[in-house]
Amino acid sequence: MTSLKDETVRLLKSKPGSPFLFIGSGFSRRYIGLEDWRGLLSRFCEGIGDFDYYSATANGNLPRAAGLIAKDFHEIWWKDPNYEGSRNKYKEHTKLISDALKNEICEYISATDMSGDPDEALQNELSILKGVNVDGIITTNWDFMLEEIFPEYRVFVGQDELLFSNPQAIAEIYKIHGCATRPDSLVLTEEDYENFEGKNPYLAAKLITIFIEHPIIFIGYSVTDPHIQSIIFSIAECLTPEKLETFSENLIFVRRASGKEDAIQKFTFSEGGGNITATVLLTDDFSKIYSAISENKRKIPARILRYCKEQMYELVKSEQPEKKISVVDIDELDATEEVEFVVGVGIAQVQAEKKEKLAEQEEKALAESGYQGINLSDIYTDFAQEKSVFDPQKLLKLAFPIFRRSSTTFIPVFRYLRDAGVNDAEELKGSPYTSARAVCEKIAAKSYALSSYRSQYEKHWSGKTTVEIIEEATVEKVSIFIPHGSVAQIL
Repeated sequence: MTSLKDETVRLLKSKPGSPFLFIGSGFSRRYIGLEDWRGLLSRFCEGIGDFDYYSATANGNLPRAAGLIAKDFHEIWWKDPNYEGSRNKYKEHTKLISDALKNEICEYISATDMSGDPDEALQNELSILKGVNVDGIITTNWDFMLEEIFPEYRVFVGQDELLFSNPQAIAEIYKIHGCATRPDSLVLTEEDYENFEGKNPYLAAKLITIFIEHPIIFIGYSVTDPHIQSIIFSIAECLTPEKLETFSENLIFVRRASGKEDAIQKFTFSEGGGNITATVLLTDDFSKIYSAISENKRKIPARILRYCKEQMYELVKSEQPEKKISVVDIDELDATEEVEFVVGVGIAQVQAEKKEKLAEQEEKALAESGYQGINLSDIYTDFAQEKSVFDPQKLLKLAFPIFRRSSTTFIPVFRYLRDAGVNDAEELKGSPYTSARAVCEKIAAKSYALSSYRSQYEKHWSGKTTVEIIEEATVEKVSIFIPHGSVAQIL
């Protein structure tokens, strides 16, 4: 019989993206013994009333019960000498009735040991979890355990920070119900939940790509949790039937087996006539799940990918970008005109492959028409080498008739003309390399002055000579600013 780990590995490998974790209160209860929401509210009823009274008064609605508790706790917090330290710390930011209870919840959580239960099996689970490759974590928890497990991930606190910031959906933690570092961010009372759910469509829009492109593994939640179902159905409402099927297949809940055998089941929950079917993994040993997730290997750390993605985003959204950016497959580079910057991930491997390809291409070129198979990406790679691997005459005669029809303007040609013995316009005119001449004419007709740098040049450099620009500008800017100058400046 196939093990749960193997089945989970197979399930995750059938998905196109790396997993996201969706972490609930059961996770913190398992590893650091932190109370669930009901237990946490009960703790703060001491001295003000019985939790069962508040729960009954609220008809079992915990957010409403939290509001009732907060109202009575507010009176105690402002008068009881036991809370004097907290009052001094928080009073300037305590503006609402619910704030006093939130303050003390944050103080309690902050004092909780995040190192985890000393139980050997649980510590083993945490050890494996720390090494897994997940693109990110979404959580409704307020504690700091996830930050301890994934210390290099960027944290977004609350709905507003997630909605109005620049998340990259990689190496990030989204604390959508707030964090104990900021009492005002906690989603605790019925009013807080109404405000949160009012923004659910916006949150759903922010999370929709994640839920479609990644398997979402829920840990520490019940599949019947109404707040999680609310988020799920908010996302589902935005999807076409085709996408809805993919969405359902990406939902994976991890639940304790409570002594029963490991199993994989399906669970369907409904709302407003719509059905969502999720996968449920039943086990008491979560290390099997974490080990399966760790089978997802990544050569580049998630934090590095997030940084690169974030930097690219900042360039693209700039109102006055200084650079033109083109994201293309390397094999399509010859069809892209005026690419001024090439950003590559995994370039070393690509260049090694290109070098091997060039060697193969050189052998092929020995055939009568082999040079007709050379493309522009081969030329760009060869041009970066100290010595060309091509025969310049064959290249100019057989490959450039193809290149002249390309939409790319700046094609390395002068190197090959020089190697073929052509050193000036007159020699080129009398040479048999008509296609190379056409490429040169296209280059000559194109200005090297980049319009995106025009205002910068006119503001700081227009009155300077070429020599002065070379002396004062950085090396990479010299070639950018000089083409903007007049002939008089150059001379």
